[in-house]
Amino acid sequence: MIKKRRGALLGAALDIGTNDIKGALLDISSARQLASGSTPNEQKAFGQDVITRLYSAVKKDGMERLNKALISAVNKLLTRLAREASVSKDDIKRIIAVGNTTMYHLALMIDPSSLAEAPFTPKEKALQERNARGLGIEAAKDAVFKFLPNIGGFAGSDILAAILAAGIYRDKKYGAIMDIGTNGEIALGSGNKIFVTSCASGPAFEGRHIACGMPAAEGAIIRAKFRKGRFYFKTVGNAPPKGIGGSGLIDIISIMLDRRLIDRKGRMRKDKIAIYKDRRKEIYLTQGDVRELQLAKAALRSGIEILMKKAKIGHADLNRFYITGTFGVGIDVGHAGNIGLIPDDIPPAKVIFLKNAALSGAKIALLEPACEEEINGILAKCRHVELHKDEGFEAAFAGSMYF
Repeated sequence: MIKKRRGALLGAALDIGTNDIKGALLDISSARQLASGSTPNEQKAFGQDVITRLYSAVKKDGMERLNKALISAVNKLLTRLAREASVSKDDIKRIIAVGNTTMYHLALMIDPSSLAEAPFTPKEKALQERNARGLGIEAAKDAVFKFLPNIGGFAGSDILAAILAAGIYRDKKYGAIMDIGTNGEIALGSGNKIFVTSCASGPAFEGRHIACGMPAAEGAIIRAKFRKGRFYFKTVGNAPPKGIGGSGLIDIISIMLDRRLIDRKGRMRKDKIAIYKDRRKEIYLTQGDVRELQLAKAALRSGIEILMKKAKIGHADLNRFYITGTFGVGIDVGHAGNIGLIPDDIPPAKVIFLKNAALSGAKIALLEPACEEEINGILAKCRHVELHKDEGFEAAFAGSMYF
């Protein structure tokens, strides 16, 4: 049954990701969250990563089809949230969205072709305000849809929202934010200046391009331990192991490093090592899997090192190290340090997991419209760093390949 919330002002916060769209429905009047959830981004039919989708978008009618897929997914999510809260979508008056620059362009039907070729600059970066129904979004007739501004390149409003949520822009000491995903984003700074970059960390963290890899679905290995000569696993849904998830991959490789089955250059003793076997299935790790993880973690780690060089600080100067992203919050800090994904000399007490910093930032913007001025202040402090243009990037990336 749909409830009429007398005097209530309903709003939705959206984190439009490459693979999934996360959302929360809130009563703005009371700041109470009524429902939350996620749905697959239907653009995945056009490619798993933003580059593939950009190439699809520049083809005839490509942008329109990608836009339609995204809006369809948004509407399905809003329908689910409204049903869970027993309210009507027609009562949703405000929507705040964040996402990477590709999602920003495709959601708003802004030509994304400039992102598909060097120098990879977005056509638009500013905050965009539209009528929601004008975009095809099913909400109140006069509902306002706002997409928060991008920082630059592939550093979108999602990392901006994460900065807002973590609050590093207010701190006297330096903090870092690592948003781990196919398109990794990193911010490092304080109340004076914030350096931001993005990197193509690849699909390994999502279980793709891994021989026995899989996304975080039932049966995916998400934790691994080694005791008394054998592996012990935690899986999604506590189901029998079906494949290796991203966080499980980090644990497994870290354990193999400690057991000297893999050396610090990433070389395995054998081309294939079984980690689980029953009568029906064998799950194993290959040399190619190790190389995929090395490339993914080197992209992120070299990004951190380049930003620290720009800020002229060392690891000891970091007061907080925030990790976010759907995958990021599932990792084990010790194993992540052991493989070199995060600096191993950062004390675990300084590592803070933010379940979904981007969505949290979107909710702040939804509940506090006056924070747009604060967002402009954050943007003024941000310096976008293009890793491929930094003269030290190749050396940093090569060094970060080592475990």
